[in-house]
Amino acid sequence: MRFDPDSRFFTFCARLVELVGINLLWLVCSVPIVTMGPATKAMLTCLYAWQAGERCGSGPFFRAFREGFGRSLGLWLGILFLGAMLGVDYCIVANLAFPGQMAVIGLICFVGFALILFTGMVFPLLSQFPMGVRDTAINAVLLSLANLPKMLLVTAVNLLPAVLAVLTPQLFVISGFFWLLCGIALIGLYDIKVLERVLAPFRNRQEEV
Repeated sequence: MRFDPDSRFFTFCARLVELVGINLLWLVCSVPIVTMGPATKAMLTCLYAWQAGERCGSGPFFRAFREGFGRSLGLWLGILFLGAMLGVDYCIVANLAFPGQMAVIGLICFVGFALILFTGMVFPLLSQFPMGVRDTAINAVLLSLANLPKMLLVTAVNLLPAVLAVLTPQLFVISGFFWLLCGIALIGLYDIKVLERVLAPFRNRQEEV
């Protein structure tokens, strides 16, 4: 039997290896939680290229990781800070008894959910468009509000690993190999697909310029 390196099978295997590599690079670069933002931006940049049929190894990943590092790090640290503040506020309010307690808890949960929606939009924007921190944040808020149904889908899939870890830790452990191998990258590909039409006007405007 003759092996053809250009056959569909070998092409599929090569593409799968690249996807696994992107996933592993994201995991390694996300170990210090503070660098998870730049790592996510780099992963999405590589996934956009991978989807277009380009080769994506460690070189393109680390190049994307370095480019705009300050912007992605600043936005991620801001998200972490706000998330931590909301968590502290929730713990304080939940342990106090006062009139309107449930309304305040509801407000905290609403702001927290809005922050999660924002996070789901901001990194696809960062990975594709060289905007400043302020413009990226504003566009992420506006696009999240204007495309709420799509962002709810993105958020549901993005939170899937965390939901499994909290609600069914045994299932999460059993599926751990999948997440280590390619699970996060597949979630990134899903996000790209769902947000493709949302970001298309920005991409067309960038090409015109």
